[in-house]
Amino acid sequence: MLPESKSIQSKPTIDRSANPMVVIENLHKYFGENEVLRGIDLQVWPHEVLGIIGPSGGGKSTLLRCVNYLETPSKGRILIDGVPMALERERVSHRKFEKHLDEMRMHVGMVFQRFNLFPHMTALANVMEGMVTVKKVKKKGAREQAAAMLTRVGLADKLESYPGQLSGGQQQRVAIARALVMEPKVMLFDEVTSALDPELVAEVLNVMRELAHQGMTMLIVSHEMDFTEEIGHRIIFLDGGVIAEEGPPEQIFHNPLQERTRSFLKKVLEKR
Repeated sequence: MLPESKSIQSKPTIDRSANPMVVIENLHKYFGENEVLRGIDLQVWPHEVLGIIGPSGGGKSTLLRCVNYLETPSKGRILIDGVPMALERERVSHRKFEKHLDEMRMHVGMVFQRFNLFPHMTALANVMEGMVTVKKVKKKGAREQAAAMLTRVGLADKLESYPGQLSGGQQQRVAIARALVMEPKVMLFDEVTSALDPELVAEVLNVMRELAHQGMTMLIVSHEMDFTEEIGHRIIFLDGGVIAEEGPPEQIFHNPLQERTRSFLKKVLEKR
C-alpha cells in the first residue's frame, strides 16, 4: 500500500530467546463506563522498535500512558525488564507503592506531543532537572551529562536558550534529551511530531532514527507511516481497544490481512 518497502540500515536483530523488555498482560482501562483498552496482551523485546498505528480513539495513547502508569490500568499488569511497574496496592503501604513506582518510571522515558518544558528554565536546566531532583545527581555531574545529551540531539549551541527562543523541533529534541538522560530501558513516543510544522518534523525523526540504530527499545505511536515502516521491527494496528492485527512492517503496510487495517491505511494515505 505504500510505494515500496523501506528498511533501516543496520536495524538491530531481535533475539526472541531473550527475556522480553516489556510485558503487557490482560490490560484493561476504563474511563467511567467507557472501556478504552479491552484486554491487551503484548511483549516487546530488547532493541525492538514497535510501531503502534490506528484510528483516533482506538486506545494508542492510553496504552502508552498505562505502560508508565501515567494512567493506572483498571486490570492487568505491566512488567519492565521482568519487574512489575507497580506493586499490589493491598499488599504494601502507600509510601512503598509510590516509591517503587517512582523507581520504575526512571526506566521508562516518555516523550509527548506537547513538549512540556519548563518555560523559565534553559534547555540545559530542563534536561538537568530530573537527574538532580529524582536521581540525586550532583549539579556539576548533571550539567555535564545534560550538555552531552543535548549535543547528542544536535543542540550543542542551544544550552542556554529558553524554550521560547527555540523552534518546535528544537523544543521536542530537548524533551527527548530530557528523557534519554535518565538512561531509560524503554522509550515511549506519543505522536511527537504532530504539533510540529512540516519542515521541523524531519529533525525530530532523525533523532529517533538514530536511537533505533543504537538499539533503544521503543514503542512509537505515530501517523508518520513511512517513518514507522522504515524503523519498526513490528507494527500493531490498535482499533477499538484491541490489537486488530500485528506483524512485520512489510505485511501491515503492503499486505494487511484484515479489511479494517486496509480501510484505515487507505484513508490515511489518501490524506497525504
